[in-house]
Amino acid sequence: MAEKLGRRYRPGVGGAERGFVLVTALVMLGLLTLMSLAMFYSSRIASQTSSTAQSSTEAYYYAETAVHYIAWALANDAEFDNHSYTGSYVAAPFGEPLTPANAAMVGDFMEWSAYLWNPGPTAISDTSTAGTAGQVMYFDNSPMGSRTICMQSAASFANCIDVTVDPANRAAPTMNRISASLPRYIRLDIAADGSITPSIPALPHHAIPVVGQDIPLNGAILWLTAGDPNNPNHDIEIFPLDPLNAYGGLAATACVGGALPGCPCDSGLASFATAQACDANTGAWLPTYRIVAYAIGYVNGKPSHLLRSVVQ
Repeated sequence: MAEKLGRRYRPGVGGAERGFVLVTALVMLGLLTLMSLAMFYSSRIASQTSSTAQSSTEAYYYAETAVHYIAWALANDAEFDNHSYTGSYVAAPFGEPLTPANAAMVGDFMEWSAYLWNPGPTAISDTSTAGTAGQVMYFDNSPMGSRTICMQSAASFANCIDVTVDPANRAAPTMNRISASLPRYIRLDIAADGSITPSIPALPHHAIPVVGQDIPLNGAILWLTAGDPNNPNHDIEIFPLDPLNAYGGLAATACVGGALPGCPCDSGLASFATAQACDANTGAWLPTYRIVAYAIGYVNGKPSHLLRSVVQ
């Protein structure tokens, strides 16, 4: 009997086996847990990356749509021109410019071509009347050194995106809350079916943008500025002129009195009698200038993409 019991119970060997199986199971369970966590976070990162890429792509197309829209609007009299602004938090009404006489029958670009001496304001506020006149209320002609976004050489304007250096080394603009620093601009709300609802946000713009007021939930904001007629990569600040003083604007001869600093006023009337603008950066007389559009695409109320295009 004792011999049989001795053969049946061997606690030393059985306990070691059970302990080894337990340790092995715990190790395997730990490895499986780590693998599961790794797969979860990997999947999560991939999903976030995919979502970010999708948002960036959507924002790009929204911004591109805005550029195409303004090119169409300028050619087809979309009535996004106005020469006056009044009121606090009141959206600017649309209206025809002072010239040409048949403004209601021609495209906005043709209107602008007849009204180059005053394309738009340099600044707008509800507390000052200065700069509240102009054909286009979303035209930015503020000084180059103070612009939120501009294309130029950093050697001249440290705040600009330097187009003379490699794109990988250019300073990227901060688009967050940019609407608070901009003058007038167009807000384009773009629905899922592609329909566009344009508007000009009321002033003053909020320091923290309000979705649906200052910026779109999905869409873009858009503004225009003057471009160098000799270099499509550069923006310029201009003194618009009314050479014949036909519309009560600034005649080229006004530079003699110092109204246009930096312009070659002593070179004789013939050299600038037909000029439409003076380049405030170089002092050159310009018979015309380019129209540059900037657009920022928004997805879920967040800016994700910036585009610049020469539209005229």
